[in-house]
Amino acid sequence: MKTNRHFYIGIAFLVMLTFACSIFSAPVAPQPSFPEEPPTAAPPQAEEVPQAPVTEPEIISQYLPIGVATSTGSGLRVFDRLGYTLVKINTPGLFYSDRSNLHLAGGLPEGSANLPVVYFSFEQNESLLLNTNGQISTLLPIPYFAGLAGATGEPVVAYTTADLSTSGSLLGQLYVGRLESLPTAAPVLTDDDPQGWALVALAVDVENDEPVGVWYSKRPWGIGGDIVFDPRRTLSYLDLGTRTVSQFLGAEANPSAISADRIWLAYTDDTSVGAGAGEMTIRNILSGVNISFPLLPAVDPRGAGNAVFSPGNQYIAWMEGNGFQMAETPNFHSVVRVGNMNGNTIAEFADTALVTISGLGIVQRVEPVGWFDDETLVIMARGERWDETVLLKIDIPSKTPSFLAQGAFVGFVYP
Repeated sequence: MKTNRHFYIGIAFLVMLTFACSIFSAPVAPQPSFPEEPPTAAPPQAEEVPQAPVTEPEIISQYLPIGVATSTGSGLRVFDRLGYTLVKINTPGLFYSDRSNLHLAGGLPEGSANLPVVYFSFEQNESLLLNTNGQISTLLPIPYFAGLAGATGEPVVAYTTADLSTSGSLLGQLYVGRLESLPTAAPVLTDDDPQGWALVALAVDVENDEPVGVWYSKRPWGIGGDIVFDPRRTLSYLDLGTRTVSQFLGAEANPSAISADRIWLAYTDDTSVGAGAGEMTIRNILSGVNISFPLLPAVDPRGAGNAVFSPGNQYIAWMEGNGFQMAETPNFHSVVRVGNMNGNTIAEFADTALVTISGLGIVQRVEPVGWFDDETLVIMARGERWDETVLLKIDIPSKTPSFLAQGAFVGFVYP
């Protein structure tokens, strides 16, 4: 068990240095059909690309968030779009909070105070816990927990394990199911990796309240250091009905985001672990067309990452870094950039320009975390200390920032 603690703390450190995740969870949407053979690592031709629905689905208002949940160090707080507190949620035993170890497993109807939350606790016997109506229960122990992802506003979770105890390679397993079925769920995918790359669930697709597919990638297990963006590689989809795996990005690509309708992918081309030197690229799965956004000039470029698509696929926002967070004299800074789907950058928000509106004395990092709608971007700003964190919202048409809420972002809240 000491070995597992070492690696859990390692991955916790990795996540604390990077926002994992991009918004991969999405509302129920028509799913693409997949080819019998995965596309090649090179940019695919149109006829080789997995076919997604020809008509993009209308963005229904019930799938737009009504608020955000943040971690404040003593539990969670839910804020509406105006920044008013709606609910406070207790999460005992939660070591750190982000979307790799916590999922908002339901909606928050008007007038309700119950928002179910499922989260992993190392302190509570390495178990997945559930808070419902303020009551904490244990779903199941997960001694080699490596991360989770949930379906937006649904009690559906995919999680992975990483076990080095049985051989010289890393044994990874992927599980998925509704919360009530997880205690008896068998792994839907097993991967034995001699190079120590662990499975990481990125998103779960749901139809008729049941999981039908999982998007996943791989990351180096147990590493630490001056990491800006989670060093993932490959993007694959597991069809749970046929157990067929289709690969959408190769080992040279670090997946950053996937659109709600599963038509657009965002990724960077990273040639070495943690380098993060790649520019942001988006790919239309229907046409196979790739569009790249050249990096801003930087003295110590750290690349791009943490992308998020707007709900109606009007824009993509991402972060670019410059400098080092763990230098003797830290000099890291970041900028949030916003582009349209034609490859044009329409707005940029540097960390230094958001000090006054943030209420922080110093802002050293800003990153996009998602959208309320196609005109309202939410970004997270960190101060001189990692736990000095606030959320800001940006009105894209006017490019005007405003203060939203205290705390670190852990998810959007839906009706």
